[in-house]
Amino acid sequence: MGTIFVAFGGSEHRSNVLEFAVEQAAVSDHDLFVYHVQESEEESVQQIRDEIETVIRRTAPDLTFEVEIDTRGGFSDRTNVSEEKLLTDAILDSDRDYEFVVMGDREHDFLDDLMHSSMTETVLETHAIPVMLVPV
Repeated sequence: MGTIFVAFGGSEHRSNVLEFAVEQAAVSDHDLFVYHVQESEEESVQQIRDEIETVIRRTAPDLTFEVEIDTRGGFSDRTNVSEEKLLTDAILDSDRDYEFVVMGDREHDFLDDLMHSSMTETVLETHAIPVMLVPV
């Protein structure tokens, strides 16, 4: 039995991605590790945790899981680390041996690609772990 890493992002479809990962974990007898980066000071850590736990309990009530919400240590210029860096560090610097990562994948237009790096591309470029992409 291994662990599946789930990147619980800011997309309005993030619950669908999590539900898919929960289903995969349940049929393969894996645990789930859900990782989220707090996107702003206004985002409630407890609300995010409740949202995650609700999806898991509704989909597979007996599933073993852990939730980590990275609060970035506060929001300031000194602690302003990119979400991509935080995500890849959470995957690569862990003591766990993840079976694979589950992430949402949405289409980007040319301007989006120029202006914002893709979390998905960042994780794929590590070549360190298999990644399962869920279209959103």
